[in-house]
Amino acid sequence: MLQHIVLWKIKEDFQGVPKSQLIQEFKNKLERLPELISDIDHLQVFVNVEGEGEQVCDLCLFSVHADQKALQRYTEHPEHQKVLLFAKNIVIERRVVDAIS
Repeated sequence: MLQHIVLWKIKEDFQGVPKSQLIQEFKNKLERLPELISDIDHLQVFVNVEGEGEQVCDLCLFSVHADQKALQRYTEHPEHQKVLLFAKNIVIERRVVDAIS
């Protein structure tokens, strides 16, 4: 199994939409992906509830995939690409860890 972990920092606002709404919309889009992409074995999205500062991220994705090829199919899937287009407008910073368990 391959575990895919992504952390994001989100802009304070985008086109007048506040950070809290951007985070919720992003979370909703991510949580819909398992219904649309069969290469996701498990997916959870976490919203940071406390803390500010350089080391604090706003949103965390944890997903599980059968192997590296399944992760690649997930990342290339058109539905995932739609979410990426949204993310590019609101994300300040992104960090990724892919680990085999």
